[in-house]
Amino acid sequence: MIERFLVNPGLLAAVAEGGFVWQEHTRQIVTAALLSMVPTFEGRYAVTVALGMGMPPVFSYLLALICSSLPVPFILLLLRPVLDWFYTLPIKPVRSFAAWLERHAAKKRAAMNEKNARGIRGRLSADAAELLALYVFVALPLPGTGVWTGSAIATLFNLPRGKAALAILLGNVTACLIMTLMATGFFAIV
Repeated sequence: MIERFLVNPGLLAAVAEGGFVWQEHTRQIVTAALLSMVPTFEGRYAVTVALGMGMPPVFSYLLALICSSLPVPFILLLLRPVLDWFYTLPIKPVRSFAAWLERHAAKKRAAMNEKNARGIRGRLSADAAELLALYVFVALPLPGTGVWTGSAIATLFNLPRGKAALAILLGNVTACLIMTLMATGFFAIV
């Protein structure tokens, strides 16, 4: 053990300060990274877990943000082919579920477009309003919102993938930041 401190004097300083030692806490880092990729848990809640494990706030934020953003392109690219594949299966409940999901999404989008036919008070186009709504949906750190659900909504609403990915990633940045600030007590000070 002494050899480790001689090779890496920064390790001794971190231990002396009671800090987080990266080499010693690999399991916690992997746990927080994997938790941030779980649907409904995501980075918003993985930040608080990482902070509870003793990780520094900036590292916790970046770890949760990066790892929770990884599923976005896969969901945006693969959900539509999976739904199309559901229609080919000989299992009637699966085909019915896919059809119901598509009908439900089409109905919701039509209702949303009817309300926003001219955009938000004429200042934003209907497409920009949809992307703004997607950003706000992902940015709110509430159960049921987040990158998984936002990516599914973007796919079902046939939003442009690039713009939807940007809105989702910016929403994830905001949600992780809100949770980091709340968990570190920043809002209690202000």
